[in-house]
Amino acid sequence: MKRNLILAAIAAIACISFSTNCSNSKPEVEETVSQKITATITDNGSGAAWTSADVIGVYTDASEKNVRYTCSSASAGTFTAATEVSGAPQYAYYPYSTGNSSLNATGLKGSLPQDQTASAPDYRYGLQTGTDSNGDATFQFHDIFANVLFTVETAGSVLEGQEIESLAVKVTRNGVAVPLCGDFTFSAADGSYTYEGQTTYGELTTLGKAVIFPTVKAGDLLTVTAKSASAEATVEITIDGDVEAGAYYPVSIQLPEGEVVEPEQPEEPETPEEPELPVEPETITGTFTCATYNIKGSSDGTIGTMITKDEWDFFNFSECFSGYSKNLGTYAFGSKSKTLGDGLYFGARKATCSLSGEYIDTYDHEYGGIFAGANTPVAKGFRYYLVTLPDGVQVDVYITHMNTYDTQKHLDCQHKQLKEVATWIANHRNGRPVIFMGDTNCRYTRHDFETYFWSIIRAEGITINDPWVDFMWNGVYPTYPSKSLMVSDATGTNSETDIICPDTQSGEVVDKVIYINDANADVQIKANGYLRDMDYQGLSDHMPIVIEFTYTKTL
Repeated sequence: MKRNLILAAIAAIACISFSTNCSNSKPEVEETVSQKITATITDNGSGAAWTSADVIGVYTDASEKNVRYTCSSASAGTFTAATEVSGAPQYAYYPYSTGNSSLNATGLKGSLPQDQTASAPDYRYGLQTGTDSNGDATFQFHDIFANVLFTVETAGSVLEGQEIESLAVKVTRNGVAVPLCGDFTFSAADGSYTYEGQTTYGELTTLGKAVIFPTVKAGDLLTVTAKSASAEATVEITIDGDVEAGAYYPVSIQLPEGEVVEPEQPEEPETPEEPELPVEPETITGTFTCATYNIKGSSDGTIGTMITKDEWDFFNFSECFSGYSKNLGTYAFGSKSKTLGDGLYFGARKATCSLSGEYIDTYDHEYGGIFAGANTPVAKGFRYYLVTLPDGVQVDVYITHMNTYDTQKHLDCQHKQLKEVATWIANHRNGRPVIFMGDTNCRYTRHDFETYFWSIIRAEGITINDPWVDFMWNGVYPTYPSKSLMVSDATGTNSETDIICPDTQSGEVVDKVIYINDANADVQIKANGYLRDMDYQGLSDHMPIVIEFTYTKTL
């Protein structure tokens, strides 16, 4: 969102007074189902306006989370749902993030940059105010933070006549820094927010004069340092009124007189030479989505229709015994072999990626006949594919369907299968990112991943991540061995061996997507969130695990 900030000249002051008449009261929500939203931004004097590139996230009264609405008319403030919704839009926020897909409206994630420019996002929350004549929902959006525009008066100071290149801004309260930027959690219901852990900073830098400002209080000490190419000057001002969320404050700063701070000059070499400037590497980025899905033999064309609509870039099926699911004509598939890998298939969306280099392997170890898990009637194993994405980005993808578990002999077999595929991945590592996904039939609480998987792949510069652990458990893996962390819709649980998690996302399932990066490689991938997609409920005893990745390629 572009912020068109209006300059305002204010006389030099020793104290700054902040005031606003903005209201954060929650309007009544009118029951309606709308595919469009007309959104109005609360006018606080900053001149903020929507642009055609803006996207908002919407929560409905039918428990639909983080529905993506894209701007269809910037001048009218109209947004259109990217997918069909069944409930009435209730809460909304800006800017949209896929990382919030599994989060509730009152626990969303955001981050304010330490180095701010005019393009820094104005975080906003929106509440429904009713419907318009077309039956579309109308929303009023409010800024979560304040907007501050600093006008710097340099007359009589050491910076008089010089161009100010940046402002460093910090706030202290009783000698303790007040966080002004960093990661935070916020609510789309009322705009309240809290900063997280050690990821906050007590000072921010603006390359212009406008900053997004969190709430600070009367009596806080504001320190502003203006810098030019050859000098800097600092002024301290006591704030005499609370800064309120959603307000716009044009503030004039009069710099004091002082000595010029000259930058240190390096000693000249005996033979002056022109220094070689470092060449900044050029990078390109993009996103892709993959999924792993055990369809339990389903041949219902609904699955193919939903996948085509959701536009997964690539995915794997397991227990797909009737060939490919119907209605997947936009996808290319690997070889057809219903008797290898327990109905294991791989599909890539023709419009965005291609697959090659297929390798198929059966596990050397198996355990369990018809009456002990039915593991041996169809040979289980893993498959490998080289997937080429846009920008020539290539990713090594391994898919699997592993032995089930019950007795200690089942567990021993699974550990051997984990070790086998981990060894194959380690021996064929070539610098490309790796994704390992499928129905592993394993849980971190019941299987020794450290011994039989992580330690085999781990090497200098190699990182291994599971998006479920990163986004649902803050990067902390469950203890092995311990009680299993079951999803809220799990059946057949045992209170002696299981813990029921409060929702469908935080519990552990046996379907996993694990990714591996080489820090020295030109291509890096990073998961943007974790989703156990409940829209597919009822089509199989598993729900697909869907992960959106961002790739970065250094040229």
